[in-house]
Amino acid sequence: MEVFQAKEKLLQSLGWAENPFVKDLRFSEKSAFMQFYCPFEANEILKRLAFDAKACLFLGPKGVGKTSATYFVAYNLPEAEFEPVIFKEPPQSLAELAQQSGIAAPSVLDRFFKTPFSRQKLVDALKSRNKKIVFFIDEAHLEKNKDMYMEFKYLLDDVPNLRLVISALSKDGFPDSLLHLVGDTNTFSRTHFSGAEMTRIIQHRISAVGGSGLKPFPQAYLNSMLTEQNLLSPRYVFDELNAFLAGLATGENVWKGAARHAGDPVVEAAVLASEQTTSHAAWWPQLSPSQQSIMTFLIAGNGATLQEIMDATSLSMNTAFNALYQLRGDDDAERKRKPGVPFPLVQAKPVKVGARKKNVYVAVTKVRNLFTTH
Repeated sequence: MEVFQAKEKLLQSLGWAENPFVKDLRFSEKSAFMQFYCPFEANEILKRLAFDAKACLFLGPKGVGKTSATYFVAYNLPEAEFEPVIFKEPPQSLAELAQQSGIAAPSVLDRFFKTPFSRQKLVDALKSRNKKIVFFIDEAHLEKNKDMYMEFKYLLDDVPNLRLVISALSKDGFPDSLLHLVGDTNTFSRTHFSGAEMTRIIQHRISAVGGSGLKPFPQAYLNSMLTEQNLLSPRYVFDELNAFLAGLATGENVWKGAARHAGDPVVEAAVLASEQTTSHAAWWPQLSPSQQSIMTFLIAGNGATLQEIMDATSLSMNTAFNALYQLRGDDDAERKRKPGVPFPLVQAKPVKVGARKKNVYVAVTKVRNLFTTH
């Protein structure tokens, strides 16, 4: 199909071996993961393990990279010194921990007589290993058997060569004795990324496929795209970047001229100004591409639902919803960033469709008149 040919042509023109903005590389080959992943807290956890920290804790909401950090640390441990064991979900008992780790397992007689698995048996098995064992407990907040938190603590006390790396949404549910053993120095938290950190991730991905700098992404586009919502997770940003690339490949992207000169702020500004076709409002260039697309569509029509806007603009739900939220003037940070824009530019009018209510979005009257009255 033409779109796939356009994609290949774009990648070739950029000198990219492949699209760098794939969402999940953890389960691909190790070399691919190491090529694309840009570490932050993962490097700090590695430092702690290198200098014999007994345990580390990484806290944060879904999507901030806790699991990816787990894989990065595990992949980087020297094989001669460490033996990593990754638990994708927390084990519910000592027997399950022993069996899943492959370190030890209940005997046939134990299973037949339903004998509780001995902690001492696991301790002895762990001590007998010639390496430091690192248990990576991912999604530890999903632990149903809360007694296991204390079992982790007891194992760390009893096994000199055992290390523990835990990731969870928060500290809720962890006993104080385990948190005290981990310590504040070895506890890391992330709730979002800064614009500089996300730009570093983008640059890292581009360089991983043979590109350089931020090309083809104009800095003005990145500034408008790296909103508070998108900075919650690289996944949101990768969605936006892939949509940008798709528009660039098919010639539908309003930034296509500026993208050719990405990295040169003077040329970027000049090209962008020359491509602005709307001269009725001095503030129009301050709107992001997604905001401009939505406004252009709404000004020409009589209102549209979110789905209709998505269909007309080819924006993702997250991008369209976020842009509408800003256009309605509900985003205080956006209003501060763009004081010259007379928000709100859009109103939401609830209408009944069958038994349900839906919002129909319309350009406010003054804005509509500005662009339709000559």
